Amino acid sequence: MLAWVAGRELQGGRMDQPSPAYGASVLVVDDDSLSARKLAMTVSALGHGVETARGGPQALERLRRGGIDVVLLDIVMPGMDGFEVLRQLGREGRLQDVPVIVVSALEEEVETVARALDLGAEDFLPKSYDLTILRARLGSTLTKKRYRDRELDYLRDVESLTRAAKVIEAGPFRPAELEIGHVAARDDALGRLAAVLGQLTEVIYEREQRSDMRARTLWGVIMLIVSGGLIGSAPALGRMAAELGGGAIEVSVATNLTGALACFAVAAWRGRLPKLSGRNLRFCLVVAEVFGCIYWVWLNVVAAQVEATTIALVSSSRSFMVFVLAALMSLERPSGRRVLGLGLGLAAVGTVLVAEGPVGTQAGFGWMLATLGLPAILAVHTLVMAWRPKDLDPYAATALMMILAAGLLVVVGLASGEPVFPSDASPRLAVVLVAFGLAVGVAVAVALEIVARAGAVFAGQLAYVQTLAGIGWGMILLGEQLPLLAWGALGMVILGFFLVQPRRAGEEFSVTIPIGHHIGATPSEGVTGRRTA
Repeated sequence: MLAWVAGRELQGGRMDQPSPAYGASVLVVDDDSLSARKLAMTVSALGHGVETARGGPQALERLRRGGIDVVLLDIVMPGMDGFEVLRQLGREGRLQDVPVIVVSALEEEVETVARALDLGAEDFLPKSYDLTILRARLGSTLTKKRYRDRELDYLRDVESLTRAAKVIEAGPFRPAELEIGHVAARDDALGRLAAVLGQLTEVIYEREQRSDMRARTLWGVIMLIVSGGLIGSAPALGRMAAELGGGAIEVSVATNLTGALACFAVAAWRGRLPKLSGRNLRFCLVVAEVFGCIYWVWLNVVAAQVEATTIALVSSSRSFMVFVLAALMSLERPSGRRVLGLGLGLAAVGTVLVAEGPVGTQAGFGWMLATLGLPAILAVHTLVMAWRPKDLDPYAATALMMILAAGLLVVVGLASGEPVFPSDASPRLAVVLVAFGLAVGVAVAVALEIVARAGAVFAGQLAYVQTLAGIGWGMILLGEQLPLLAWGALGMVILGFFLVQPRRAGEEFSVTIPIGHHIGATPSEGVTGRRTA
């Protein structure tokens, strides 16, 4: 009955104020178990949850765990008295906001009250209290605490918005870095302000991501054409070198050395010579084995038996190989749009294949299988390139890879008795080898950059450009026939690039909103987006 009456009386406050003293968590601190039990029962009758502590150390231990709304603290206790408890609460920042009502039967009550208030106590209650006094003191203290809690929450949320503004002002940021979701959940003006700020930054972020995607797609298309056009000359140049008497190993060694020198020169000009760390060397060694040795020896052997046009057409399957491998390894997410774009490119080169007539008529079934191995090696190579260390420049990486590949090939040549350097190369063969090395070195360096910025699946479309470029170089260098349909196929391949699109910028993408004297800038000047490595 007492609890019901106390509850009814204490719920009579105004609706726009914090809920008064009802249903709070109260800690009673008293070394006298009888006094503590009596006070706890009375507080419980008022509708509060009650816990007791026998002395100051136990009280502090309980308070550090949190969840206490108010403390009823006895002053006279052995060991650590109430005054010392108040001092300790004042030293611990997390406990300073817990209100304390001092309960004491000391005769010098005025001095006790003054000293307790000086040490941070909220109110005073004599041990000879009655229910009305206890209810009033608890109600007043808890109401002030809840006002203070609301005020502290408000100030903390204001501080969160201030930090978010500083993050925006400081430079590149991502919306998640603002950390104002809890403020936006408030049902007041501050919450609406946080919600608007969060939505605004999300809109700007998504807009800049779309702009970044368009820019990287255009950049990627241009780079694919450059790299694919250069690498597409490899079958024709390899066949020319074979016809001029160059052996597979010696052509591969000369090509790697020439390309390495050219890439070292570019890296030095850019001021990004390679750092010879263990991780960088391991990466370059793996790529050198896959691409610089296995692929180029395989290509030179196949090029001596199979037409360059046939090699280029078969190599177009590389794009789908990369797509499937990347999906199986969870490197990039597959999508219907990407399948459509890759399928469009495959259909384009397939159309040229039909126009060319049956391929491989001059080579047996075994040689056709060997030719199919070339795009499989390149698919693995494309995925391996995605693990290039961020501090390794693409031209420096290519130079290291080609040097290592040349060294490995020299060892293989010496072990097998094959010549490793052209002993009596004709001027024409020398020109072919230099052109071969330059084309391969630049193409590989550009491909590394494409993989880093646009992803392995987008870079895998090099196969389509390489195919069409191979047909064109075969016509120019070897006199092979180029159907007019190939030009239409090139247009279809480029359309496929825009459908596949580069890998979407993820957590590494950030935006910058200039603040201050740039506040009047035009939209194109006022916000910029960038991807961080």
